[in-house]
Order: sequence, then C-alpha cells, then structure tokens
Amino acid sequence: MEEQLVNLLQKFRDDGDEAARTELNELLRKSPEARTIMARTLVDEQLLLVHLRDESIISILDAERGVAISQPPTRPTKRFLAGPQQVAVALLAVGIVGLMGLGVVWAVDSPRSEAKAIHVANGDFESFLGRVQIGVPTDFGRWGGNPAEVIEEADGNRLLRLLKTGNINGGPDDFAMNCSVFQLIDLSFLRSQWGTTGSQTQISLNLSARFQRKAAPIDAEFPKLAGSCRIYLFNLNPEAIGEKWPRVIREDGVGFGKKMIELAPGEEPTTITASCLLGSEATVALIVVSASSGSRAAPIELGGYFVDDVQLTVIKQPNLPVEVVSR
Repeated sequence: MEEQLVNLLQKFRDDGDEAARTELNELLRKSPEARTIMARTLVDEQLLLVHLRDESIISILDAERGVAISQPPTRPTKRFLAGPQQVAVALLAVGIVGLMGLGVVWAVDSPRSEAKAIHVANGDFESFLGRVQIGVPTDFGRWGGNPAEVIEEADGNRLLRLLKTGNINGGPDDFAMNCSVFQLIDLSFLRSQWGTTGSQTQISLNLSARFQRKAAPIDAEFPKLAGSCRIYLFNLNPEAIGEKWPRVIREDGVGFGKKMIELAPGEEPTTITASCLLGSEATVALIVVSASSGSRAAPIELGGYFVDDVQLTVIKQPNLPVEVVSR
C-alpha cells in the first residue's frame, strides 16, 4: 500500500492527474492503514516536524511522534531510503502546501492514545555475556539466531555483536546474506488488557534498536552493510514458528514491519524503528535485529556490527475521521 500511496502522490504532483487525486483522497478517507502508513513514513524520516507547524495536523500523529521524539537521532537525519520513501520525502520536502493541494484535510481533534512498553528479555544486553544460542528460538524470553555474542566494552556497557552471516537452517557453508538474532514475544496479554481492535481503534507495534558499526577487516569489501529491525506476527505456538522457519512467514504470517539503515564504519550509533499494525488474530511476535551484506554469498565474518537497546512498544489510538475538501 505504501507504494500505491507514493505513486498516487507522484501522479498528481508531476502530471496533475485528477483521477489520482480523487483516488488518493478516497484511500486516505476510508483506510486507517493508509493514514497510518503515511503518518509513519513522515514521522520516521523527521521531515514532518520541519514542514508542519499546525498542531491540528500534527495531532493525528501524536502517538507515533511521541516514540520518534523519545529517540532523537544521534547523527544528521540523512537516511538511506527505499525507492518509494525517497519519492515520498522528495515530494513532501517541496512543502506541505503540495500535500494540502491534493484536497486532503486530516481530522483536527487530538487523539487520546495509550502506549505500553512490552518486555524484551535482555533487550539492553546487560544481564548476559557470551555467545547467543544458535537457531531460531522455540520459546519465549531468550535470544537466538546466527552467530552473535554479547560483549562488554571498556566503559562497562554491554551490547550485542553480530559475528557472521549464515543460513540458520542450513549447513555452515550454505549461501546467505543475513546475520540475524531473534526473540519470540508473547502478545496474548494484550487481549485481556485492551481487547481486540474494532472500527474505532487501531493498535500498532514499534520495534526500535540502536545500531553501530566499528572498523573490521571486511570494510573495504563491504563499505556499506545494512542493519535492520523486523517484526513478524503469528497466531501460532512458539515451537511451530521456530520449527517451520522461514516458510512460516509465507504460510502463517499475519503481520510484518521492517526498517533498515546502511552504516559505514565509524558512523555514529543510530536508532531505527520498525512499525506494523497489530490485528486481533496475532498472539506472538517474532522480533529480529540483523545485519545484511545485501546479496546471497558464502558466509562472511562481520566483526564490527553491534546492536543495543532493543525496545518494543505497543500503541493504541483511535481511528480518526477524515474530512475531504476540494480546492
């Protein structure tokens, strides 16, 4: 849907396509998912706060904005964006007048949202030292995955070091592109606390982590390595998820969110956040932090890629009405 939104924006801005304008208005008016995607993209790239000064418009993004502001970027806000996001940001950087020129007016009432932190076992990596267990976990409350270890720096801070890409269910020499570390999260408590989502509310999950890249022998061959946060949602018992990985994504997945960043050696540590809508059918989340070479190849030693401060937040907010005004 994100690509559809961007294409409609581009058609109207570049070609003056009135049919695209009408379709975009209808999509934003009728689809909470479309409004969430648009809001999340803008807030995550930190451009909305630059171009929007009208609090009545910013209020629709209040819950997402709270997460973004609580984790200010520690380096300039330049991002290595996917193609659709580059187009969206380029369109919106021209000025918010361009968006309003589409005839879309978002609701002015401030939403009353709730946010709760969901416990991630050893999310700050302070309670454990040593190697992470190999393989996708089959139970809650522990990390597992490709070769990785928790190390302690000179100042006493502990963080996760991603060591080597690999095929988690294959042989040690099988081609792969990722070094991933996983944790299963029980979401069943949300049903008793917040019930199931209805037409008046929506619930989303935000997974954030701080990535850092230090000098390593592979730097010349891989000047840019991508770090990512991913969320997979399922309605399965945890054992089945681990045993059926990775085909379980295609066969049983009920939700997905992802955020990536490319880091060069020595860049400042950077926090990124992945988001996804949480449907009432989801009972388990599989959260993933990883580094990727970008192409399938024989396993490579990473050495200098680190992750810290993994947090998971659930946000409940009302679906807001949308009023469409033609200009």
